[in-house]
Amino acid sequence: MGTEAQKKANKKYHDKTYKAFTVNAKITEYEKITEYCVNNDISKARMLLKSALYCIDNDIDFCNDKNV
Repeated sequence: MGTEAQKKANKKYHDKTYKAFTVNAKITEYEKITEYCVNNDISKARMLLKSALYCIDNDIDFCNDKNV
């Protein structure tokens, strides 16, 4: 797995480079996202992050959409 120094360096890099966030979803939404991810061989984290960035990059405004 690596030396203690490597583990410490990896943790330091991870801590300064990444930030986590949590999403609460209704069970049906969670299941739908999970099924999509399984069928497309992508992690939920990657799919949600790429989806959010796609919306931002393409000026997709759904903030006022009452169906979301």
